[in-house]
Amino acid sequence: MNNNLNFKDFIFTKTPSTSENWLKLSNKDRVGLINIELKKVNLEDFEVFKTPDNGQIVFKVSKPIPSSERGILLLDLEIKLKENIDKGLTVWFEPVGDKSKLRNMRGIKFQSE
Repeated sequence: MNNNLNFKDFIFTKTPSTSENWLKLSNKDRVGLINIELKKVNLEDFEVFKTPDNGQIVFKVSKPIPSSERGILLLDLEIKLKENIDKGLTVWFEPVGDKSKLRNMRGIKFQSE
């Protein structure tokens, strides 16, 4: 372990933003590029939901992904998209409503956008 690593050094590091190339693409073209990358890594269960100018790509997933696998899967996908499409992209899942029957019976509801 590197004891010289100081996380305070990263405080002022600028987060990469999307490029002019990304901003010029239509939604259809963005989705097409992302789908090519999804096929390369065998993620056919992923569907592109949003491709905003800010690069926060939102996916819908047709089947549940265990939480033990989800984080690594998203990080790996984000790395591929950054390397092959645009360095300013980030990956998100569409918020899903609470599926707990007990909480739903109590009237507690979580709403997505």
